[in-house]
Amino acid sequence: MANAPALEQALAGVDAFFDGVFAPLEAWLPELEAMLRARVAEGSLTGAQLAALVEPGAARVLDATERPIYGAGFCASDALVSEGNPLAWWQGSERSLLASSTFGPGQAAIELVRLEWYRVPEATGERHVAGPFVDYLCSNEITITSSMPVAVDGVFCGVACADVLVSSLERALLPELSGIPDAVLVNAGGRVVLSNDPDFETGDRHGGGAVVAESSRYPFSIAVPSAD
Repeated sequence: MANAPALEQALAGVDAFFDGVFAPLEAWLPELEAMLRARVAEGSLTGAQLAALVEPGAARVLDATERPIYGAGFCASDALVSEGNPLAWWQGSERSLLASSTFGPGQAAIELVRLEWYRVPEATGERHVAGPFVDYLCSNEITITSSMPVAVDGVFCGVACADVLVSSLERALLPELSGIPDAVLVNAGGRVVLSNDPDFETGDRHGGGAVVAESSRYPFSIAVPSAD
């Protein structure tokens, strides 16, 4: 069984990683809220107007060098965007804008707001980390999305987000687990995020018979086999 100091050190590394993901989002938030406040006073936005408004701030998030951020942007509430794509999102080394006619008001917008990275910050008013999941919407890669609510004068108007691919997360955090035999990082739903246990891989359900150390800030725990 891993000793407590080793588990605490590994969890501290996980917390520090996600602190670094949220840092550029938090730096962007005051400016984003101020811009939305000024623009909302003129009426609802189109998707194209939203993308033009959001792009400079999203680019700064992507330019942050502290963490391997793959995608970043803002997903607006259906009250904020009346026409077009409510998701202003850029990703990859080429910084491509995700622009698809399949996302917009009506049914598509309803589907977006059901996604964990959107609905949890909306419901709680707190930042959230969702995943791992295959991001069919954006990258088609196994992804972790960090998101935080954005409000104008106390009214929720969407979420600012940043994506990290699990492949990048493995390179950053597996060294933190290397000194703990068969350690597995799991999310709050019991899904494996990272593992150095050959019996588990990302996305597997992990449960039972484990000693668990929980992060106090993020929905992650480290599990190791319990002693027989």
